[in-house]
Amino acid sequence: MPLRKKSSISLSGLFGACIAVATSVPITAYLGASFGDTYNMRVAIYGGLLLWVVTGAVAVFLMTCRAESKFSAGHILLWFISTWLWPIPLLMWKLRAKKSAEETSSRT
Repeated sequence: MPLRKKSSISLSGLFGACIAVATSVPITAYLGASFGDTYNMRVAIYGGLLLWVVTGAVAVFLMTCRAESKFSAGHILLWFISTWLWPIPLLMWKLRAKKSAEETSSRT
């Protein structure tokens, strides 16, 4: 009887990414309507912001997919903010990984 292997992807992280994108859609639509003078400009702004948010959700999910285990209102807010400001957490994650790799190589 084979043992079940634990999934390496966190469902709470996936759910958090979906909620962050779903709550961002109305905001991107509002911003597109506010800043666009013509229909084409509104669509371009909305599409660009939506692409930004979806890219951010994927980036943040890939950074945290193995670490997320809890799900709370605070996590939803953090996912939402990180989805909009995703270059900052991505840069911090890369710097932390680089520092960890340097510490590991200096020990040997």
